Order: sequence, then C-alpha cells, then structure tokens
Amino acid sequence: MDGLSDTQRRKRKMTCRENMIALLRGEPYNSVPIWLMGFDNDDLARKLNPGLRFPDNLYHNPEKCDYPWDSISDEERERTLTYTRAIHKPVTVVGWGANMALGHGGPGEFHFHLSEVKENERVLVCETGSKRLIKKNPHFYHDFDFPLKTAGEVDRLKLPDPRDPARYCGFEEDVKFFREAGYFTAANLNGFFSGPHYYCIDYQEFLMSTLLDPVNTKKLIDLIGEWNISAADELLERGVDCLVLCDDLGSADNLLISPELYENWILPWHKRLCALAHDYGAYVHLHSHGNILKILDLVCASGVDMLDPFDICESMDLVTFLGQNTNTVPVGGCHKFFFSWDRDRQNEYLTSLFSRANRVGSWIFMDTGGIPETIKKEDYDFVINRLGELSKR
Repeated sequence: MDGLSDTQRRKRKMTCRENMIALLRGEPYNSVPIWLMGFDNDDLARKLNPGLRFPDNLYHNPEKCDYPWDSISDEERERTLTYTRAIHKPVTVVGWGANMALGHGGPGEFHFHLSEVKENERVLVCETGSKRLIKKNPHFYHDFDFPLKTAGEVDRLKLPDPRDPARYCGFEEDVKFFREAGYFTAANLNGFFSGPHYYCIDYQEFLMSTLLDPVNTKKLIDLIGEWNISAADELLERGVDCLVLCDDLGSADNLLISPELYENWILPWHKRLCALAHDYGAYVHLHSHGNILKILDLVCASGVDMLDPFDICESMDLVTFLGQNTNTVPVGGCHKFFFSWDRDRQNEYLTSLFSRANRVGSWIFMDTGGIPETIKKEDYDFVINRLGELSKR
C-alpha cells in the first residue's frame, strides 16, 4: 500500500473536472482552481506564450472568417487544451470563439459575423442587427446601430431561433471530448440584464427606459430571458457541466438598478436558469462586476453556484464572503490594479490572499478584467508561475 488514505488517494488522481466538481459539492478537492478571464485579445495571448500553438478561434469577435456552427477540428481541440494548460485553466468553454473572454462566444450567445475588414479595424454584425467596431493596437471596441432606438420598439426585434438544431451542430461532440480529456466544460449565455444593452439597445437608453418605460423594458428583458432559457436547455441537453452568463449589475460604488427592480425583473430569471441547470446536474456561474452588496443575499438565494469577480476595490471582499456560510462559491480575489503593481507587491498580495481564503472555505481565483495589453512577458510569466504554486493545497 502507498500509505495514503482513501481521500488522499482520490485527490491525487483528480482531473481538473473532478477537482471542480468536488469543490462545488463541498467535498475534499485537490487545488484552488485558477480561472483567468483571458486576454485583451488573441494577439496578446500568443505574444505572451510564444511557441505554443493556440486555437484559431479563441476570440469571440471573428477576425479572419465567420465562425461556423460546427464542431471544432481535432487539431483545434488539441490547441484549446494547450491554451487551458498554459494558463492553469481547469475549464474549457465550448463553442467557437468562446475561450478568450469570460462569458462571450459560442451558440448560447448572439453571434457576430464579419462585415468589413481594414488594416487595424473590422466591423461585425450581430444576429440581432447591432454592429461592432473593433480596433487593435490599442485594443478598442464600440457597439452601435442597435436594432431598437427605444424600448417602445421592442415588438420590432427579431431574434434567431434558439431551438434551431443547426446552431448546436457539433456542440455535444466537443463537450464529450473535453470532458473525457479531464476538463470541466462550460457554455456562455447572454445576460438577462446585460443581454438587452449588449445586443439590442443603447446602454444609456436602456437604463433610462427602466424608469421612463418600465412596461416595454420588462418586455424586452423577458424576451431575451425566454431566448436564454431555451438556449440553456439546448446546451444542457448536450451535456455541458456549467452555464456562464454576464450580468453586470453594479458600478464601483453601487447598483446600476434598484434592488426592487432586480428582485422583480431579473431574479426570477436567475432562479429559473439555476433550477433548470440543477435539474440536469449542472452548475451556473454568474459574472457581475460592481458593488452588489445590497442584493448579494438575493443573488445567492437564486441558486447560482459561482459568483465573480469579488474585487475589494468594489467593496466585494472574497474572504469576508467566505465566512458567511453560503452555498455560492466566490470566484475572484484579485485586485483591480494588480497588474500595475511591481512583483514584490503582487507576490505579497497573492500569498496573503491564498493563505487567508484557504483557511476559511472553498473558492476559485479569478482576475477582475483579463490580462491587459500593457503587461510585459516576464511579469506575466511570474504571475502564471506563482499562481500555479499557490493553487496547490
């Protein structure tokens, strides 16, 4: 015998997927998962990881050709695994363009196709009709020409069929491949609050409409909500482990909407999504930037299994949250200005964070907004290596 207990022996053999599921179930797990949001763009990912063959479809905004609704090739699958290993990521997000930024890309989100390409910029058109201008060096994007000028035009909005089998062609096969490779699989969804102003209506107009035209604004939210639930059902039916959605509900100081509006308009959709996922034995990961302390209890009560990014700059303290005995696993812990610090300060911060959080409960490390273009390769290597060391329990 090797002298290990059954628990120690099981932990030693855990795959990334087994480790994630054990953590989410409150069982003994092997390491603190490192779930990085990704990079500002795909060029940066390759620049910081020279010699590694990353997939061609990393970025959720297509650059050279439109992404198909189809499974990815065997070579692309292996390149995706190379990418996840390079940044210690235990999760593979399934779907074309779904691995660069948390919460974007794949069949559960509205799709972009190329409309115009220039030397340093391109224009994309969304399935909803909105357009997106993207520039590189420096990275910049801007959404415009939304299909709705006001919430009162909601009846004019045309959405694709979320039940179209062609939309999910190859998705089940990709999920199976990455699960068998030992990775926790996830799929992205539109947000219930963020989805409308990402793809359908100008952000400022949307926020004003919550006050000036609540009937049609709720109708728009509900329209996106029904689409999301149908898409979620299709994704879950094909075996994915987790659904990820972005619903940024706060600013650095406060909520973007009232607690009452969240409770009456958004919370029912979060509850419905979580109930659906849990019926399949799957999980829900909610991304919400900002200080959402006023509704934090409600968000956790919705059933979300993971919540990010828990940035102390926004009064969202991960270690304090861990001490509240909630069933929601906090994801985050990084500081908004972490990547602007020198290495000594970064090391001191990470060492303290892992030590304090590990003493209190189960958590997942995540940065607050992706790896910035300004980072130097030697600094990136230091952070990646240090996170790899600290993640071991």
